[in-house]
Amino acid sequence: MLSTLIKFHEDMAPAILAAGGITLIWGIVMLILASRRRAALASAANEGSAGNAVSVSNLGGGMRVFRILLTITAALGLIQAIVGGLLWLNGARPGDGLHFVYGAIVLLAIPVAYVYSDQAQVRRDIIIMVIAVLAVIGAAIRALMTGHP
Repeated sequence: MLSTLIKFHEDMAPAILAAGGITLIWGIVMLILASRRRAALASAANEGSAGNAVSVSNLGGGMRVFRILLTITAALGLIQAIVGGLLWLNGARPGDGLHFVYGAIVLLAIPVAYVYSDQAQVRRDIIIMVIAVLAVIGAAIRALMTGHP
């Protein structure tokens, strides 16, 4: 059973990196769209039209997709942490103690970023979440480097 858990734990890392990569790319696309939308609204406001706010509704279903991708990435991190915890309970240890720190970053970066985002300033929230996804990707890469004994 221990070897199966280790194999699953090792095989989850590329899935987290893939999900994180897709989420990062989508987040950057949403950031660009939000910036363009904001510029267009500012231009319209200067011409006499009302409003200069970028809202989720202005970005269509793209923000919904971004949230789903964030949820998938965070869920994979949670599964990875649970499996890592089971490995630890069964006596398996990583090659370097920093592996636990990187695992905690993978687990917590997106949920903590979500708490800090206010869900009102769309562009700011996208930036916060993109930085969180970058942290997940970086920590996952480092966790891969420190996991083997």
